[in-house]
Amino acid sequence: MNGIVDLLGLAVVLSGFYFLIAFFFGLFPEPKIIERFIKKPRVAVLVAMRNEQDYIADCLASFKEQTYPVQLYDVLVLNDASTDDSPQIAKRFAEENSHIKLIDVKDSYAGLKGKMNVLAQGLKQINHEIVLITDADCVVPVTWIENMVRYFTDHVGMVGGFTSLFPFREIKISKDSKNLFARVQALDWAFLQTMNAFNSNAGKPISILGNNFGFRLKAYQQVGGFEKIGFSVTEDFALMEAIRRQTDWKIIHTIDPKTAIYSHPLPDLKSFFQQRLRWIKGGRSMRPWGYFVTIFSVITHLAVIANLLLNQVSLFNLVPFLLLFTADLMVLLKPLRRLKIMGLLKDFLFFEIFYFVYLLIFSVFGIFNTKVIWKDRKLN
Repeated sequence: MNGIVDLLGLAVVLSGFYFLIAFFFGLFPEPKIIERFIKKPRVAVLVAMRNEQDYIADCLASFKEQTYPVQLYDVLVLNDASTDDSPQIAKRFAEENSHIKLIDVKDSYAGLKGKMNVLAQGLKQINHEIVLITDADCVVPVTWIENMVRYFTDHVGMVGGFTSLFPFREIKISKDSKNLFARVQALDWAFLQTMNAFNSNAGKPISILGNNFGFRLKAYQQVGGFEKIGFSVTEDFALMEAIRRQTDWKIIHTIDPKTAIYSHPLPDLKSFFQQRLRWIKGGRSMRPWGYFVTIFSVITHLAVIANLLLNQVSLFNLVPFLLLFTADLMVLLKPLRRLKIMGLLKDFLFFEIFYFVYLLIFSVFGIFNTKVIWKDRKLN
């Protein structure tokens, strides 16, 4: 009996702290923007592409009508040995639009592999002040370049944008997926990115999303580029950590519809498992604060669920669950309101169950040194 009562007390304490942490970090101010440029910087957009024939046309179409002056940005489509029709589709866009260029990446460079190798070779060919990164299966709004650049105030060296897996008003796509698994993934991405934004804007960045972020070329060069950083299956996180540790540049995250993009949800649990396994493997070198946030979340969710299962159902026993439930909902409200996709909340309970289950699963799998798969390639 005492053990069950102790479990209730533990669940109350943990969920209470979880709620306070989410509330506290949500109070930090939004990143500032540059209201008016003295001189707009030149921008290079790098688009990593490997076998994306179903999506690359939508992606490149979104770069034809950007609000940023077309003479000030170049889009480099980095073809990573695609075996489908995506290079031919990208080539047609390049022929019709002088600011879009197709570059074939065939060889490994400096011991790098996968997307890191592709980006490293693309970065060797540019001399633009600002670099923006997205993927070939993403679609950006017409305001993306202009408004991402506006967040690079004097002390900011890296900016993370928001990626939605659910269509929102600012983007145009030819097809999308709205099944339950897709909607739960959309809630999951929204939750994780908002927590990242809260932490970054409080001066404690713990992650960044590789299909919507940007950095100063100067900051990239300061850390020696990907060549000096060395291979990682999460090149975005590796670069963020290098800039955080080795420079004085600030790293910020935005939850701004004008810089948010759309990416397609994964089709099945197998691909989801591989994606998250890659994230976990690449994130092993994160700062202690990142480990604390992750482990604290796992333990809190475990304690709350154990309390519900092992204690008799009563109003007081529901307190930890309600605190946890409210904290997660509070985090999600900000991005869903701003992107005007509040309808996703009807699947919030499914997300809570899904989030808890995969937290426990990946807490175990993250321990083992298994290979991960990225774009049909096995990577160590």
